[in-house]
Amino acid sequence: MNFFDLPSAVRPFRFHPRTLGLLALVVGFLTACSTDVDVNAPWKEQTIVTCLVDPNQAVHYIRIHKAYLDPNRNALVVAAIRDSLYHDPSRTKVWIEIWKNGVLRDSLACTPMDSVLNGGGGIFPDTLRLYRFSSPLVGGLPRLDSSAEHRLRILTPAGQSLSASLFPIGRNNSLPGGLPPGGNLPPNFGGLNWSANQGHQVAFTLPANTSRYNFSIRAYYDEWCADSVPPGPPPHPDTPGLRLRSIEWPITTNGLNPGLGLITRVFGKNLFSLLNASLAKEPRTHRRLRGTLFHFYWLDEPFGTYLEVTNSSPSMSDVKPTFTNVTNGLGLFAGRREWPDPIMDAQNPGYPFSSRFYRQALGGIGTDSLRLKYPDLNFQP
Repeated sequence: MNFFDLPSAVRPFRFHPRTLGLLALVVGFLTACSTDVDVNAPWKEQTIVTCLVDPNQAVHYIRIHKAYLDPNRNALVVAAIRDSLYHDPSRTKVWIEIWKNGVLRDSLACTPMDSVLNGGGGIFPDTLRLYRFSSPLVGGLPRLDSSAEHRLRILTPAGQSLSASLFPIGRNNSLPGGLPPGGNLPPNFGGLNWSANQGHQVAFTLPANTSRYNFSIRAYYDEWCADSVPPGPPPHPDTPGLRLRSIEWPITTNGLNPGLGLITRVFGKNLFSLLNASLAKEPRTHRRLRGTLFHFYWLDEPFGTYLEVTNSSPSMSDVKPTFTNVTNGLGLFAGRREWPDPIMDAQNPGYPFSSRFYRQALGGIGTDSLRLKYPDLNFQP
């Protein structure tokens, strides 16, 4: 599951398109799923909070907005009024308290900022108001302490007090950059032989405070027109029409924390079957498997519960389930973590090949069964 590329600390005022898409998606769920709010109550404010804290990032963003309807005006008209969506930032106080062993260790200010939505906001104002806070510096580097409770506190102009808390997802010391103890990825000595019948073992332990996880493998391959390059060695990077493409191979989706660790085995025959089912069979299109990127996505308990509840499929007679972990309000204050880091790692010009999570595919015998079983895909040695 590949979502939520939160903004980089290097460019805090620019947002990745998927970030804004995520905020809209999560906020949509939170507002649409609730059945406990009387939306026709005259100007009764309900505050909705959306925040996903990723320790990979140095700067974190919170969306805080209001939800209610004026019974005397059309909802579309009210939605276009900025004051009907956001609390006055000059009279709204937002901060993060860091508690450890029952002691308040630090307090982080959350400052308001506006970001312009590309293409405008439709019936809504074309700006998105967020609050941001920065991770404390530890040894000169931004760090969130996974053993400390991070409490979100909000005081609105109307005197409404909201709160929520989380323990950030910890660092995973079982993955590349700190393999032992606990796990490893397949070795990359000369490349992985995906035609091997025994498959490849992946062992890992989950970071602290992880409740659910997603594990997938992204297969990268070159694709080019056979008319643009003679047969033989791999095409030169400047080959006309040469494209680097990828396909996502989900291994575990929304998996429960297995406890001490997890060992699983991935088989090339399953990857090859996915390629056959997904790629077009075009006689003049040739391909070559470059390698695979091992991708992990960790979720804390509130985020995992939220996804489980909102993705449920009740019958028509059932009430749509709802979930919130915000006291005296609605919304989600939760943690996530992704490896490899989709923002920082991708800034490397050599990505994905430079990533610690990338494994080169062994050519020749390493993809023999792919070429033999699915010749119409035109994969080359």
